[in-house]
Amino acid sequence: MAARVRLAAALFCVCLLLPGCGAGVTADISAYGDTPITVSGLTDKDFTVTPGELAKLKCVRMDGTGKTAKAGTVNAVGPLLETFLAQYGKTLDDFSYIKFTAADQYAVTLGKQHLKEKDVVLSVASGSKPLTESQRPLRLFIPDAESSYWIYAVVRIDFTPKDQ
Repeated sequence: MAARVRLAAALFCVCLLLPGCGAGVTADISAYGDTPITVSGLTDKDFTVTPGELAKLKCVRMDGTGKTAKAGTVNAVGPLLETFLAQYGKTLDDFSYIKFTAADQYAVTLGKQHLKEKDVVLSVASGSKPLTESQRPLRLFIPDAESSYWIYAVVRIDFTPKDQ
């Protein structure tokens, strides 16, 4: 009986600690939290989403270091792409590819390989800090992928359904 009580107490303590391990956005993103990001192809009409709205979703924290000094180390905090899609009743399997476009028109297209095999983080913060001005309003992070896919300053996301 005493062992059960100790076990229950230990499990309770672990449960209290788990939220601390969660990756809610703690950074102050108010400077860009209302910046619109255009989303096309996910619903019948184009719409916008903001970093502030994304930060309210279940978020993760993932770290990675690029192979070049320019890529550096990324401490991505934000929802997984799958989490974002679930709000609209969609999954990654519904799309042939997804294109992310930056403010300077640089674009990255994710095909089946990245959509199936990798976690894709819609990063709205860098650890406990906001994204730098040049990275705002959104950074894409894919652990273990080439850093050329870690596009930042994302202002548009285009979804192409499998039937197109």
